[in-house]
Amino acid sequence: MRILIIGTGVIGCIYGWQLYESGNVITHFVRKGQKEHIDKEGFLIRCLDARKADKTVVETLYQPEVTEQINDIYDLIIVPVKANQLESILPIIAQTEKHIDVLFLQNLWVKHIGLIESYLPDSRIIYGQAHIMGGGKKGNIITCTIFGNKAAPTMIGKKDGSKTEQVIRIEKLIQQANLNPKVSKDILAWLYTHYAEANGLVAGVMEAGTSVNYVSDIQYIRHSVKVIREGFKVCATLKIHAWKIYPQALYYLPMWILLPALLKMYSTEETQLMIQGHISHSLDEMKQMFYDVLNTGESFHLSMACYKQMQKFMFL
Repeated sequence: MRILIIGTGVIGCIYGWQLYESGNVITHFVRKGQKEHIDKEGFLIRCLDARKADKTVVETLYQPEVTEQINDIYDLIIVPVKANQLESILPIIAQTEKHIDVLFLQNLWVKHIGLIESYLPDSRIIYGQAHIMGGGKKGNIITCTIFGNKAAPTMIGKKDGSKTEQVIRIEKLIQQANLNPKVSKDILAWLYTHYAEANGLVAGVMEAGTSVNYVSDIQYIRHSVKVIREGFKVCATLKIHAWKIYPQALYYLPMWILLPALLKMYSTEETQLMIQGHISHSLDEMKQMFYDVLNTGESFHLSMACYKQMQKFMFL
């Protein structure tokens, strides 16, 4: 397939790299003034690939095709940018031909879905989330992890839950790149509950100061779970119930079962790398996500006591 990826962030570059390796033609759209530098330097990717039994660290130079103008030669556009950048990119995508599918591969909340649908018809939109990977970027160096756990997929789906030909085509594309696709019949419910889940993790790490500190005291993880559960109450006001969605439903387990399991998961090398990357590279987005859920909860007159207790750490 001829694929245009918006931006050269962590998710965009990792998916671009893996989709290129599986035989696709990849181009990245960048802002004016970036092309020359990227053409010259490329991106050094250091990836802990947990899909391999020995969790191999792969180091490669990714030098993608780059363009500063979008034309209509593509079969698919992938949008992996931070949600707070959508407003600047959607008017450009809206001008492309209506036959080009658009996969939004990012953290999305209610307001973002409304924004996307104000620019594009439902027929073009596939929603998704790159749950299989995470990491950070400094200059042209990307440090990331690709998880090997089947519970960490690339989520995709249509808003109405239908498994259309375009969904099947994208599922096959992602499978060929070994990026563990999972088609959801209720993708928005999955996205919203994941949004709330990510908030709890980030708030706990911000309270602890570092990802290493976070796993040194189980009380930090307990505070994360309380924030996550409160975020799920906000989702419930939207008629989305996290206890129906895997793996988010696991956060309803008794604390004495849940906390040791989370401590074990968060202590692994690949998860530590993912957390460190998000905090260093996407802190502005993470803070915005926190306030999106907090503000939505307050608009429904929920107390949001756990969020308010953690709020002071989001200014650090």
